[in-house]
Amino acid sequence: MESKWKVIKTKSDAEPWWFFENWEQDIVEEWSFDNEVEAMEKYKEQILHHRSLYPNMKAKHVHSIAFWNPEEIEFCEACDDDLQLFIGLILFKDGKPAEHLPSNQLSKELHDYMTNR
Repeated sequence: MESKWKVIKTKSDAEPWWFFENWEQDIVEEWSFDNEVEAMEKYKEQILHHRSLYPNMKAKHVHSIAFWNPEEIEFCEACDDDLQLFIGLILFKDGKPAEHLPSNQLSKELHDYMTNR
């Protein structure tokens, strides 16, 4: 059976790996693929694009990356405080965050993009 892949972009006051209740409401873009190579290429493309736009980046697990600019904040009335806004990228496989990437050159490149600042 073929796997279904998605790359999801979020904008939220929480990093993308938290998956708080109703996190789906933070989705601003989504791409679907039938094969891992196309999905990983899109993920890589989005990582490079957002690394060029945001001074800060943190990866948690292989499937989630947060980008942010310290000056991009939003006031929270409920907590009476300013909250950092994050752009999140998440790689999904079969409806779940992709826990492992296959061992190939593209996976190595993704790892390098996520860890090299």
